[in-house]
Amino acid sequence: MTLRTQPVPATTPRSPLLMQRSQRMRRVDTRLLAGIALIILSIGLTSIAMGRAGHTTSVWIAARDVPSGVVVTKSDVSLVSANLSQSQSHYVLESQPVLGLRATHDLAKGEFIPGSALSPVKPTSLRLVTVPVEQFHAPAGLARGDLVDVYINSPNDSGLSGTAALVATRVSVHSVEDDGGTFGASAGSVGVVLELTRESVARVVSGTRSGSVDLVRVPMDQS
Repeated sequence: MTLRTQPVPATTPRSPLLMQRSQRMRRVDTRLLAGIALIILSIGLTSIAMGRAGHTTSVWIAARDVPSGVVVTKSDVSLVSANLSQSQSHYVLESQPVLGLRATHDLAKGEFIPGSALSPVKPTSLRLVTVPVEQFHAPAGLARGDLVDVYINSPNDSGLSGTAALVATRVSVHSVEDDGGTFGASAGSVGVVLELTRESVARVVSGTRSGSVDLVRVPMDQS
């Protein structure tokens, strides 16, 4: 019995058309995956941006005009929610101290308070002295934080007003002891609390005993 060897069928080569089609499909798959990845990345970045845009921070603002040199109190500031983005590091946030610090430059009402605008109160020789001031012997609207020059008008030998003497310059008004907080139209005098150096206390106090006090406001642009 004779065994016949069956010939192994030859592998049919792939046609160029099929090979091109396969390559095109691979390119399409790669582009599709890349496009999906870009879409996912875009969605992620958009979500992050929207999250940041909607994030607000509680930040301190000036509740009223705060002159330079004033020690900040509760009535000088308030909190607002704001989206400061990358600039929030420049301003004083709710978690940071603000009360009891001294303003290093003028702050306008509604202004975000920069961290550079406040400094700790250093030990000082200032003393708080209340002086009586008669009506029309001080600027209208005199209020806390204003700077004034202090004059004493002593009477002469005849009992009439003599020459006014300058006894203290560029003195900060700590407060005005008046019902409205400022000078009104009522007769009489009000008590003005001045921040005086120890050296000027004696001159001012003795001057109030010998004559009347006149306060002259120092303009803000000269302070």
